[in-house]
Amino acid sequence: MKRSYLTSLFIITLLVPALSVFGQRRQNPPIMNLDVGRINMTFNKLTGDGGLQSMYSWNLTGSNASKTEIFYYPADRWQSNMLYQIFNPLSLDNNGILNEKGVKQVSYVSGGALTNSGTTDWGLETRRYRPPHIVVDGLTVDAPYLWAVDPNLKSDIKIEFEDVLNQFGIRSHVEVYGFSNPDHADYFIWKATHKFTGELKIPRQTANSLDSIPDQTIRFWWPMSFSFGPTKAGERNALGGFSFEGEDDYDSWIKVPSKLGGARDSLYIAYYRDANNPNAQPFTNGSQDDTGDPDRTSGHLYSTQIPGFTLLHADKSYQDHSDDRTQPYSMAHASIETDLWGDHSNGVRLKYRGDDANGHFPVEPPTSGGKYNKGPMRFITAGPYELTKDKALGRVDSVTLVYAVGAGDIGWAKADSIGKLWLQGKITNQEKLDYMLKGRDSLVQTLDRANWAWGRLSKGQSVPATPPAPDMTVTSGDDKITVSWSYPDPAYFNDAVTKVDDWYAWRVYRKKGALLVDDPLDQRSGAQWELVYETKDRSQTTYVDKNVQRGVDYYYAVTAVDNGTQNPDDIIPNQKLESSRFATRSMIPAVPYRAGLDNADLVRVVPNPASRYGHRTGALNSGTPDRISFFNLPYKCTLKIFTETGDLVKTIEHLGTADDDWDQKTDGNQYVSTGIYILAVTDVQSVTGKSSDNQFVKFIIVR
Repeated sequence: MKRSYLTSLFIITLLVPALSVFGQRRQNPPIMNLDVGRINMTFNKLTGDGGLQSMYSWNLTGSNASKTEIFYYPADRWQSNMLYQIFNPLSLDNNGILNEKGVKQVSYVSGGALTNSGTTDWGLETRRYRPPHIVVDGLTVDAPYLWAVDPNLKSDIKIEFEDVLNQFGIRSHVEVYGFSNPDHADYFIWKATHKFTGELKIPRQTANSLDSIPDQTIRFWWPMSFSFGPTKAGERNALGGFSFEGEDDYDSWIKVPSKLGGARDSLYIAYYRDANNPNAQPFTNGSQDDTGDPDRTSGHLYSTQIPGFTLLHADKSYQDHSDDRTQPYSMAHASIETDLWGDHSNGVRLKYRGDDANGHFPVEPPTSGGKYNKGPMRFITAGPYELTKDKALGRVDSVTLVYAVGAGDIGWAKADSIGKLWLQGKITNQEKLDYMLKGRDSLVQTLDRANWAWGRLSKGQSVPATPPAPDMTVTSGDDKITVSWSYPDPAYFNDAVTKVDDWYAWRVYRKKGALLVDDPLDQRSGAQWELVYETKDRSQTTYVDKNVQRGVDYYYAVTAVDNGTQNPDDIIPNQKLESSRFATRSMIPAVPYRAGLDNADLVRVVPNPASRYGHRTGALNSGTPDRISFFNLPYKCTLKIFTETGDLVKTIEHLGTADDDWDQKTDGNQYVSTGIYILAVTDVQSVTGKSSDNQFVKFIIVR
């Protein structure tokens, strides 16, 4: 069966550049992907005002959405993408800085922008294991892996890059750590070392003495904002479209003690959540409160994610790299439009470092009672620091700051049940919000685990590791789908940290309909990924799924589980750990079929009547829009589709199976209109070449 999505997938695969240098730093790096846990995030140096140090993820909005970063959480939810932006407008003291011409600048070296413009010098992605190879019906789904593999890596993935921030002559070296361990899959750790090199351009751009600033000492505060808009996860459902930026998002902060211990005894956590948009139309229960972005039909809450970040380490000074636990200096609030883009005065420095009228630790944002103007930002500001550049002495001072960035959530089931109760008028707006805020407790737990993990990584230790995900092949068959898997090396059965064989089981998961949970293609069925097979026999690497329906899309994932014996010092000691299901998702569907018949007497059109939504009625839910299936076809035939008046709109040459699909497009690639159509099954032959009578089936399309 031919499917249009294959063309798109081939294009994606072929766009990956063929690089001659494998697994090394790249001056022009392809996109790097942080995708080992429940967060899916890309790093693309083409976007942002500061290389990778300042990144903007517009996703479904913006003037050039196709070139922006991606940030999805959780990784298997439909529209779980969040607006994601990094801002770090370094704030100098009143002594300022000497620019490349020796002229004192009170605040910024060049231009009026308050972001760190700059250029990425190089990038590098390193994984403990290469990504698994995934094949569906003979098509390789995964692109070639072009980066490094290091079995001794302390995390499952490490992304590194260096940016030259030409506002201040600072070179930033960033390391990002991610984990597939289920207890650590909801966050990443961001370690940034800022070195005062005086560079204004990367080395291959340097042409003259004006490409660096004079020797000097600068004193500054470093405000850092991982700014999120969780509304992106569902505002289209509540508002009918996407706003440009997080205009009904809310930011705040809390200080909490660490329950797990680790790098710090307490954590200052900045967080974001969806708030009420006063422009939302009333719901069927009479309420206009769209907090959580409820589905207007079911009530399901789409925007319950609460992302945030915290400071895990701040150097005491350029000389003392131990953690200064008096930091952060402040937890400043600002808005994107009125402050970042709207206020270019030197006085805005006070806001970013928390020295304005709001104070270092304002209890709430100054506009907490109303609608934000183009997005909130919450900064974690560290400082003040002094750094010196002295070429004669070979001195280039640096400081290191470490953050954890993660997300919490009340989970799909709670988001569904609470939203339904609210839409039915059984709980109030405030009760709905109170339930949503339990996601903040989830965020606190997530970032406390990051604090625990950094306590280990900072000492050169590893976080207990899951087994690697296996390679997987999925094959559509005659009323069945076959899933097979394997490891490329027997060493994969050994624990990544201790190197002891601790393999326990294989597990196979399946998703019926659309790939993502809550996708509209599933018709609000609530279809989830489900465990369909487990075996403790490591040699059993094939599963034949016969509990399938013809013409329906199925997606699969295979995981490996360890026995827990090599995890005695995990957060939950000796717990069994499972590889990430997201690593082996098949991404494109397998569709069971039936072998071609000897005659055409039983041909059926499904569904009939058909709509633009494909098989999305009753028990049959294919997951693919516009699909019409022709079942019980002979081994070989010609399918011709006519209008009721006899105009030929589509011809399909069929061979092999008893099934074929039509995407409701004519031979001229135009969608057909509502009406009565006739399927003519002609030139019928069995597998032995025996001819049979033509058949005609009438069906209806409603578009």
